[in-house]
Amino acid sequence: MAQNFANKVVIITGSSSGIGQAAAILFAKSGASVTIHGRSEDGIKKTMDLILEAGIPKERTHSVRGGVSEEKTLKALIDETIQKFGRLDVLVNNVGIAGKEGEQNARSMENLDYVLDVNLKSVIHLTELAIPHLEKTKGNIISVSSIGSQKTNTSVPFYCIAKAALDHFARNYAAILAPKGIRINNLNPGGTMTAFMSRHGIPTEVIEKAVKNYNIPLGRWAAPSEMGEFIIFMASEKASYMTGQCINVDGGSLIDSPTIKFD
Repeated sequence: MAQNFANKVVIITGSSSGIGQAAAILFAKSGASVTIHGRSEDGIKKTMDLILEAGIPKERTHSVRGGVSEEKTLKALIDETIQKFGRLDVLVNNVGIAGKEGEQNARSMENLDYVLDVNLKSVIHLTELAIPHLEKTKGNIISVSSIGSQKTNTSVPFYCIAKAALDHFARNYAAILAPKGIRINNLNPGGTMTAFMSRHGIPTEVIEKAVKNYNIPLGRWAAPSEMGEFIIFMASEKASYMTGQCINVDGGSLIDSPTIKFD
């Protein structure tokens, strides 16, 4: 889905791998200047290399490394982007975690604080920092949520709770930001083939079993690039009348509930 983002500037958090990386590459190919972000230096370099290999001039790229739970990282994302490119048109809040690394108790208060800090509070904080710049360009915001916002998952309850809050954040801020000419929407992916689960220490054999047993009506997990394409669309003028929406892109997962049997 070709879109024209020539002379536009985009920040994508969590773009050192997965959906964020795919979105960064697609935005760059569509003409945008992009600020990529991650905690992994190797991951940032990989995304940068893929963008440069696509023939994108290095001058249209910038990177910021650091955790989004740190205020200095959030300020650097905005300040350095404006300093280098002079404007901001699109903010993609993509970063997200299932839980604190090494935390054995999924329902510990320490884990709750960390999940909310990364998945919700950092998104709100970065959005607030971006608003004055997005108002100037009549830009827009896309946050990557999850169908977990609408389903229960006893393995990662705080993740699901945080994503549900992220969805309501989009609806509330759509009402706040509409008078400023800023749109905000959420993408809610279903199962997507990224390093998300392995990054949280889940063994490969467990992941493979989960992928095989997770019943998706379309019969497969999504590629990160498919989610990237939806982000591009939501940020484009083709979606200019859409705000406050949470769009499920899940291969039909949410409609696949057990059928009531009467025989």
